[in-house]
Amino acid sequence: MTSPTTTSLRAPVAVRLGEAGAPRTACVLAPVMARWDRGAFFEPVAEALVTTGHRVTVYDTLSLLRDGDDLAALADRWAGVLRAEEPDVLVGNALGGAVVQYLLDRPWTHRADVVLLSSPTVADGVLDATLERIAAAVAERGTAAALDLLHEVVRGPAHPAPVPAPAGSRDTSDSAPDIADDPLHGWRLATGLRLLHRADARSRVEAFPGRLLHVYGTESNLVGEQHLATGPGHRGVGIPGAGMRPHADQPEATRRAVAAFLAPQQTKRIHDQ
Repeated sequence: MTSPTTTSLRAPVAVRLGEAGAPRTACVLAPVMARWDRGAFFEPVAEALVTTGHRVTVYDTLSLLRDGDDLAALADRWAGVLRAEEPDVLVGNALGGAVVQYLLDRPWTHRADVVLLSSPTVADGVLDATLERIAAAVAERGTAAALDLLHEVVRGPAHPAPVPAPAGSRDTSDSAPDIADDPLHGWRLATGLRLLHRADARSRVEAFPGRLLHVYGTESNLVGEQHLATGPGHRGVGIPGAGMRPHADQPEATRRAVAAFLAPQQTKRIHDQ
């Protein structure tokens, strides 16, 4: 699938949360989204950062994506943006977390705390096959139907299964009323999911000398504990009753896990080495 446009995807797209003069800075990379939600996905977690003195920038990870990119190429492009921010905390969700993990062999990341939400360190055959099935559905059945397949694998245990959209149908859901009408949405979804094919950042993560937290849903049907890697001093927290989106399924438990991880660093001054 070819991008309907590339010129609009060359500048980072972001929203900013918290006080502009806050003493610490946090950079957040979003998951694959057919349409950018202006950081709404991160709202359940944002309080844990804002209330601990962070100014938070939430980036649309796919806003720097270009035709022909693999995960390493996309990570290289984000490196230039994030390095300039000198982040005290690097946060990534799903694809955004995979990009963050690909950056952890770079010395400038070693001063940062890292928080990863359902972010695969390594993609196995099952994960690859599931993501490809959804990506292929964009061309075969349309973006709305592909989004239904995505919802089925990321939904939490308390959320109902979607009603499948017929091939070629117009998506009339409240969450994306016109998403099937824009070819860019389908390109973002399919290309973004395929970036995770054969992803493997284990060596980078295992050697990362800083503090790192994996948060994942224990009932996830997509990214689970088997897709994560840690090194000395790193932590993993499984959120019971949550699927691929623990911050949506169990927001309070997820917020507490992130806040507890950040608590020892609350008084760290920005740019302290």
